[in-house]
Amino acid sequence: MSKIVYGKRTTDTVQCIDTAPMSIQRLWNVSNALGINIVRVRKNEVRNELTSGDTFLGYHKNKVSIYQQKSNPKRSLYFVRPTPLGKDNRGMQILEVADNIDVQDTLEVINGYEFYTAKGIIAWLKIAINRVFA
Repeated sequence: MSKIVYGKRTTDTVQCIDTAPMSIQRLWNVSNALGINIVRVRKNEVRNELTSGDTFLGYHKNKVSIYQQKSNPKRSLYFVRPTPLGKDNRGMQILEVADNIDVQDTLEVINGYEFYTAKGIIAWLKIAINRVFA
């Protein structure tokens, strides 16, 4: 399986998101606006569940997994460099995509996650209205 991992900066195993195609940068920006930290788009494996670990809540639909930091994690979370949770780790950190990514399908899963996490009926109605007029 071929995959590409994008992050905020280039390392030995991660490419800077600024070098990604515009469609992939769009996924990053939409996810970042929602406070998502990690998005994984798999080539084959399908998951449909919610998970809760020590540091993340996971939302898995079809080939897409979305991870968001818990507001009160049981242990500290670090990405690449040691930065305590809540200091510089907010927003997107990692976007891992398979070579057969369907960007539109992934955006739909992210929209489903947004709807799932929306607080209250007014927020749900606002999202539904925005989708109609988008």
